Amino acid sequence: MLFLITGKAGAGKTHYSNQLAKELKDAGKKVFVLDGDVFRAQMKNDDFTDEGRIANLEEAAKIGTKKEEEGYIVIMAFIAPMQKWRDVICSYFKEYRVIYIPGGKLWEGTEYEVPSGYGLDQVEQAGGWATPSKDPKRVSVLVDSCVKKGEE
Repeated sequence: MLFLITGKAGAGKTHYSNQLAKELKDAGKKVFVLDGDVFRAQMKNDDFTDEGRIANLEEAAKIGTKKEEEGYIVIMAFIAPMQKWRDVICSYFKEYRVIYIPGGKLWEGTEYEVPSGYGLDQVEQAGGWATPSKDPKRVSVLVDSCVKKGEE
């Protein structure tokens, strides 16, 4: 079983994945967490092209699949803005849920920036997200991580 926690940089993916892992472990489940930032550093992958990003995601999915076969619930917290990228990750697993955390920024720069060579319409047509209000398609859970002032 995979829980793919995705969203933009700074959205809270690592926080939510750690909380989910703790709750599952407290319930007696075997859990394996793959965090995108940690994984990229461990793999020494500094290729931020589309090809480098999908290679990184696939490598993580392959490791996660082995853990799934060993009886672990796998939690992956990765930036995966394109629907086709999320589909590739999920295709490795027998069962999965995609959890999208809104907020944060997409890659570097402003929250409206998209990869070089892409226009907003191309990102949306590819099933990705380009603005804070553009939630991805085909997610299992949409987490509202926004807190109004005074409600902390």
